[in-house]
Amino acid sequence: MEQWQGPGSGPWPGTTQPGGGWQGPPRKRPGWLVPVLALVVVILVAGGTFVFMNSRTQGQTPVAATSQGGAPGTAEQPAPGGGNADVCAMLDPVEADRLVPRAKIDSRTSDNRDDTIVSYVRWTCTWANRDISYKDVTRSREIVINVARYEALGDTTAEKAAKIQYNGEVNQYTYGGEHSTAERYYSKPTTLTGIGEEAVAQYQWVREKDHYYAFGTGMGRVGNVTFQVRFEASQQHKEADLFSTDTKQAITEDNALREVKGLLTQLAQSVTAWQQGKPNPFADRARPSPSPSESPKPVRIELPPYCVAVNPLAAELAPDTKGAAGVTPEKNGKLTECQWWNDQLPIDGGKIRWRNLLVSVHEFNSAENARYFLVDQRGKTKFTAGSRIGGIAWSKIVKLPGIGEDNFAQAIKQKTDTAYSSRYVIYALQGNRVVEVLLGGSDRPAGTPINSTDSVLMDLREARDGATSAITTVLGAF
Repeated sequence: MEQWQGPGSGPWPGTTQPGGGWQGPPRKRPGWLVPVLALVVVILVAGGTFVFMNSRTQGQTPVAATSQGGAPGTAEQPAPGGGNADVCAMLDPVEADRLVPRAKIDSRTSDNRDDTIVSYVRWTCTWANRDISYKDVTRSREIVINVARYEALGDTTAEKAAKIQYNGEVNQYTYGGEHSTAERYYSKPTTLTGIGEEAVAQYQWVREKDHYYAFGTGMGRVGNVTFQVRFEASQQHKEADLFSTDTKQAITEDNALREVKGLLTQLAQSVTAWQQGKPNPFADRARPSPSPSESPKPVRIELPPYCVAVNPLAAELAPDTKGAAGVTPEKNGKLTECQWWNDQLPIDGGKIRWRNLLVSVHEFNSAENARYFLVDQRGKTKFTAGSRIGGIAWSKIVKLPGIGEDNFAQAIKQKTDTAYSSRYVIYALQGNRVVEVLLGGSDRPAGTPINSTDSVLMDLREARDGATSAITTVLGAF
């Protein structure tokens, strides 16, 4: 990765974004890998799955860190040309949110004023979101900006020190633009007029065996202050294998340079105002923030016809229970759920049986949105497929013949404080609907809860056959 020019400077952090134009890897070069992959596996507790009716740098010092979707608080207005720079407020918040929606924003400071070669303070701010769901792809975006104020040292004035730093960056861009390779491309540096006293930008991509990414970067200067930006973007199909770069796409040169130019223009305006002790030019722009909204709750309804059709089968799979149904609005449609639950079925040997049959029908406003939902669910499921974490074991994903237009299924065994059970889950696409069926349970000593360590998990073959019959019945009733 590229590094800052000059002593005491650290490398750029890894970055990522998507925007308008995308370039994909040539067909002859599959398998490029994103440089930084943040994998977060969220394990949902089984209670929600089962009972929807009952509850459903050296010298670096952090100066601010905000949670996702927020922005750092407003800093004190610095004295002209001095004081701390609130770099996270130096971009138009509306534009920053457009480029990196719902970003996590972090800032830090590096104080190098004790150095005997070059004296400066550098402020850094990062906007990042590497998990943006869009149709059948996951997008990753990041902006990193650095603002550095140089001070006089020996015979070198503060402005000359900034000028040396800027010229070093231009020389680096120029050298790269003349030495591109098959694995690393550097565009010729683009001189930008009307941005600060001087500014330059460059586009870069890397296409090595295990790396595939692209970004725009640029630098500008106003007096003794330099400002730098890096904007990286990528997107990948949700069902791509973990650590694979197949289907990976990165931002194109024209789009990257356009966005970098806009970001440098905003930084130049803010830096100039900061130096002159004037108000931040974007102080009156409202910072986008998530609107808190209460999660919709299911509204109890009568069993819809396709769940009524399941009743005879439910009497065998989860005996002695009446089905309950509820409907919940969700994005681009609605969710209707029907559940047959009995955790007190007496069986031989002084034991009781627990059976849970849950039918969930996601109905969308278009077949396309239904397909995106199935792809999204299958992509998320692949992260844990074939693994075991914290008392939960997931099988590999399989496709079942003859069920819907597309489908996938998975077996899950669970031994946690919440429940001891095994279950089989099937998702199937049909038209503008995605049907999800879950069948699971366990046997345990009478008088003990469903998380009893003495539980015997339901046979997964039984769970698979029952879930398959249930989803076939539902699909046939549409």
